[in-house]
Amino acid sequence: YYMLGIVVSTRNRVFGLDLLRAFAIFCVVHRHGKHLLYGTRLDWLANLPLPHGVDLFFVLSGFLIGLSVIKMTGQPDMGRNIWRFYGKTALRILPNYYALLLVNLLAVHCGMIGAGAHPPLYRYITLTQNIATPFKGFYWESWSVPIQWWFYIFFPLFVLFVRRMAGRYAVAVVAVVAMAAALVYRAIVCVGVDDPFYYDIIVRKTLASRSDSIYVGVLAAWISRAFPDFWLKSRWWALAAGIGLFVVAHTVGYTLGDVYSTVILPLIVPVSATLALPALTSWKHSGGKVAKGVMVLSLLSYSMFMSNLMMAYVVDGPLRSFSLAYGEAAYGLFWLLVVVATFVLYYSVERPAMRLRERLFAKRK
Repeated sequence: YYMLGIVVSTRNRVFGLDLLRAFAIFCVVHRHGKHLLYGTRLDWLANLPLPHGVDLFFVLSGFLIGLSVIKMTGQPDMGRNIWRFYGKTALRILPNYYALLLVNLLAVHCGMIGAGAHPPLYRYITLTQNIATPFKGFYWESWSVPIQWWFYIFFPLFVLFVRRMAGRYAVAVVAVVAMAAALVYRAIVCVGVDDPFYYDIIVRKTLASRSDSIYVGVLAAWISRAFPDFWLKSRWWALAAGIGLFVVAHTVGYTLGDVYSTVILPLIVPVSATLALPALTSWKHSGGKVAKGVMVLSLLSYSMFMSNLMMAYVVDGPLRSFSLAYGEAAYGLFWLLVVVATFVLYYSVERPAMRLRERLFAKRK
């Protein structure tokens, strides 16, 4: 169907996953603009107990890539298919990333935004700014892309290596080992980080600390294929358990820097979202304008993710006096600017890259 100038094909789409992706991008954008609502009549909206949207994106990435790699493991030419997977992934991820890197460089050069102490530029170019050490001061919105990018690169290779020993359990073995490694890393390195700022950039925003959030989605993908009947029959109690876990996590008190906050808490939202996947994957189709809007938002989510923080800079910078005086209006303006920036990035960068990907790989299906 055709909506807002965008053609969305419902073929091979699962509405439940589109819904989760749309909710995730709403959480991301709202988090970057909710400060505009503090002290206004919509203060309650700013204080809604919403999850970190990036955590939901991590689970989705792990689940969908997990399914793709499981499919590859059943094919004799897995090595060749991995290279094809790399090419498709690069055209999906890198154009938007480098486009916003350029925009941030230009914004700093023009004095629109500041840039504090930050890693050298080559680390942003090579997506190594936050492998095991935190970064700050520049291109803040890029933190999750290296975490996903290096997962895309190494996960299929790990499975290719492990499947000789583990066979059809290779994906599960890799997922469990990777999750255990992240938990051990946080237990050794992160316990005691009790400053909110450094907790955010060390515990929440480094690859070594957060890879388990992706691999829990991978494990879910393996379970869905290894035990399809269990996956389907468990969908409602798993959904209830996921919601319950999220609610409990928001009521349990903790001290920042303790074992719970550094080792367990970062995995609560990913596990909650993973428990919702059986129900969401069973929701194949939905009709009506709202459902179509959800699918469009899902399609635009990556461009929106990469562009929304720059619009927050605009509202908090050149438009600061307006945002201080008219909080609700500034919040609405923020969303309007985000939508405009999203369409600009989507039409100028993401869609051309995706069309190029279709042409390059169309003959190799």
